[in-house]
Amino acid sequence: MPHLCSSRPSECLMQPKAYYPLFADVHGRRCVVIGGGKVAQRKVTALLQYGAAITLISPTLTKPLKHYAQRKLICHVSRRFRPSDLRGAWLVYAATDDETINRSVYRASQRRRIFTNVVDQTPLCSFIAPAIFRRGPLTIAVSTGGASPSLAKKLRSELGTLIGKEYVPMVKLLTNLRGAAKRKLPQYGDRRIFFDRLVHGRVFTLVRQGHYQRARDEALALLNREAALKRT
Repeated sequence: MPHLCSSRPSECLMQPKAYYPLFADVHGRRCVVIGGGKVAQRKVTALLQYGAAITLISPTLTKPLKHYAQRKLICHVSRRFRPSDLRGAWLVYAATDDETINRSVYRASQRRRIFTNVVDQTPLCSFIAPAIFRRGPLTIAVSTGGASPSLAKKLRSELGTLIGKEYVPMVKLLTNLRGAAKRKLPQYGDRRIFFDRLVHGRVFTLVRQGHYQRARDEALALLNREAALKRT
């Protein structure tokens, strides 16, 4: 039975956390990063790849961060953090080497119920960022629950070697078939069985062999057969 933590933050910090894995849509959402060093730079660069609307709070910046600000890719506020900076934020990173600022960010964000990560201080995080491997539309995220980012990166690298290039066209094929599958197989359970057959059967084999059009034709033929069976 899960342990129910006290509502008081000081007591909650004493309890171990288990993080619910989640892929979030940050496109167009206001994300605030506090700090102007290399760690903040990595966080900003990652968020930009997913279309976040980034506000960066720091009196000093690395050269790449200055470049982002000059190109208007981010909004830079050149001063120290103020709690009011979090107004309207959806997600926050505190990436400074100042313990006082980091704790101030955490307290302010908790009052506003904002997803917050104080870098390298797991007790002050309401979310943690996994090690991410991307290949086209495919994303693999690995986490050790904040225990060891180094191990998470190692696991990401090892898993990446197992994911061949054929997974990219397979993901695209499955995406393109989703609309037709919803029309012809309205029941979720039927669609799940159909897609399971695609990824475990001859269609994926054809994709691995580079026969993309044949794979698509066979997938559509299987979909039509499944739909016909459901109508009888």
